[in-house]
Amino acid sequence: MPKKILLIVIRLLVSLNLLSAAIFFKFAGVPYSVALFTKMSEAAHGLVSQPVFRIGAGVIETVLAILFLIPQTARLAALLIAVWMIGPILSHIFVLGYGGIFVNAVATFILPCFYLYLTRTQPNAVGRAPQGRL
Repeated sequence: MPKKILLIVIRLLVSLNLLSAAIFFKFAGVPYSVALFTKMSEAAHGLVSQPVFRIGAGVIETVLAILFLIPQTARLAALLIAVWMIGPILSHIFVLGYGGIFVNAVATFILPCFYLYLTRTQPNAVGRAPQGRL
């Protein structure tokens, strides 16, 4: 698979994953999603209410998914998605437990990291970044 197609596939997979979770679970208020965010709210001693936590996470994930679809902002979005996904991964490790959603969170962390790796700039033969002409 050519590199350009692989990068597009990664962007589509991650964006669709984030958007589907936001639209069909967080915004829709599915009971399972409400239960997870209630558990997280209780773990935070109620500092953030469940609806604010759930809807806020959905808004952030929607914005990140849209940014990841735009080629000019894809690298920034990949970095932000990777940083954002540390929270759900730690939440599953310490509060929610392991399962399908945990595996999904890990995959959503790894794919943007792989995208960043594939789109990194290459240093020249000496090991320094290329310099502009003087």
